[in-house]
Amino acid sequence: MNAKKKMLILTAAAGIFALGACASADNAMCANSTADSKQSGKTSPGRNKPLILSAVDRPSGIEIMENVRFSPTCPDPEVLLDVYYPKKIDKTNPVPCLLLIHGGGWRMGDQKKYALMAAYMASKGYVVASTTYRLLPEYDIKDSVEDCQRALLWLKENASKFGGDASKVGVMGGSAGGHLSALLATGGGDPDLCGEVFKDPKDAKVQACVAMAPIADLSTNKLARRLGFKGDKNEAWKLSGLKYVSKDSPPMLLLHSKGDKTVDPAESEKLHSAYKKAGAKSEKIIYDYNRHAFWNLGLDDDFKMTSWNDALKFFDKILKNRQ
Repeated sequence: MNAKKKMLILTAAAGIFALGACASADNAMCANSTADSKQSGKTSPGRNKPLILSAVDRPSGIEIMENVRFSPTCPDPEVLLDVYYPKKIDKTNPVPCLLLIHGGGWRMGDQKKYALMAAYMASKGYVVASTTYRLLPEYDIKDSVEDCQRALLWLKENASKFGGDASKVGVMGGSAGGHLSALLATGGGDPDLCGEVFKDPKDAKVQACVAMAPIADLSTNKLARRLGFKGDKNEAWKLSGLKYVSKDSPPMLLLHSKGDKTVDPAESEKLHSAYKKAGAKSEKIIYDYNRHAFWNLGLDDDFKMTSWNDALKFFDKILKNRQ
């Protein structure tokens, strides 16, 4: 393994272990955010359980706030997010924000699933929120969408506390998280989709999206229904990112494996084609690879780091104006 790859791996790996500490200045905020954690409601067996991890320091210059209950009225008390942000906050020079949405077939996982990715991206100059959402079959995909919208709203309302710029927000996710990310990106501003969470649906807009192996159209794809989605075709279409693509859709990068057997690369092609037809900006990378969740592979896997860095390059270009 070359020195550059080792450095990337160690930078990322250091990001999540010692997740037990919030920044001292934010202790009160952390306490308030978890105050409702005993609220009654359904939880999901598919949610990852907390792990006791080795005590390894976080990346130099990065702080972590864990287990923010960003939607106190949510009936599932395990719907939480973690924030990774620069230790030295310069409010005169805020940095862009990213919202990361994990995958797992809308029925597995939690916000820790993207902890390595979040820490790595925060170390590159972003305020990063990694969120979870209500899961199938205890809840429905429309509930997952609402939770992701509320996570986005919370990030925008609190970005400045972490040195973030609420006017420069990117969203990223893979598989089910790719579907949710694409939907937030293209559907931001639609009153029917965003009106229950945002007072002004335009406030739901993001400025960039990276969707990895997303399902573009729930109304024609059978995976969601097989996993427990109970909505009809009309509801499935309303919850599809493809429905909302327009000339005003934010720039999107689509990442997919050529040999993906879980989500057909044709789903990314649908979004890419719709973007091009609408006159919106879309980029696409199809990796010569046969794994579905390439972004979740081993620490030293080439495609894992390649996908993270491809995403960062895109976000840098759009949110930091770096060509």
